[in-house]
Amino acid sequence: MNFIFFLIQILGYFLPKRIAELVTHGIARFCYYFIYKKSRENHLLNLKVAFGDEISDTELKKITKKAIYNLAVALYEHTIMGRLNKRNYTKYLKGEMMENLFNAHREGNGVIILSAHTGNYEWGAALMSLTGFSVSSMSLEYRSEYIKNIYEINRKKVGINVFYVRKSFASPIRFLKDGGVLAIACDRNFDEVPVSVKLFNRETEIPKGAFFLASRLNIPLVPAFSLKEKDGLYHVYFEKGYKITKGEIQPGANKYASILAKYIKKYPEQWYVFDRIWKES
Repeated sequence: MNFIFFLIQILGYFLPKRIAELVTHGIARFCYYFIYKKSRENHLLNLKVAFGDEISDTELKKITKKAIYNLAVALYEHTIMGRLNKRNYTKYLKGEMMENLFNAHREGNGVIILSAHTGNYEWGAALMSLTGFSVSSMSLEYRSEYIKNIYEINRKKVGINVFYVRKSFASPIRFLKDGGVLAIACDRNFDEVPVSVKLFNRETEIPKGAFFLASRLNIPLVPAFSLKEKDGLYHVYFEKGYKITKGEIQPGANKYASILAKYIKKYPEQWYVFDRIWKES
């Protein structure tokens, strides 16, 4: 993994974007056929649960192949994220329904963004930072120090701070109370205390932390997804925010799951969950 990440990083430094993307597709094709067989199978099984009999197995395999290509491009784009700035970001990013974010932020005490491993969620966080918000993301701490450092450096170049999962909640709580926007990808369980939801009518687990914080701090939850459209730009869609009380963690998580399902069905080739998220599928 380190070697592949290093290779994609080199592309970001030395090749023009269009050429780098073509080479990245070649790397992704190699990985698809020779390295990530298990991940490929997991993604296909996830799609089968999401779509049932709506799409043939042949078409689902095509979607999985596109998802691996798109993930490789997203990794490449992360290496060049530092090129984004307040003068040029509109060439690559477009906010949709951003009034939902602004309205939630006006309530004070911060905002929690409920995102997912779709499109380019890192660039979605960059959009918020470049439009004036104080942004941090919650992330797993990578085992590889090399990859961890690269991610931290690229995030900081566009003003994104990082809090790591399984660390103390004290720093994220202070950040939110100061009016920060905390982005959390909630479609994959990495929490020691998850919450169960129905996703495509099948029970799965997602991280509980975002909903716990929102219920204790009276903070709005805003589902948001960064997805590449036909114009080549990442459109960052901000759904209407909502609040939950201490007794509403379950319905709050269910609401996010129903919104997530809508985006997965519309953009399955940009959904990057290559682990089995249903115990039986």
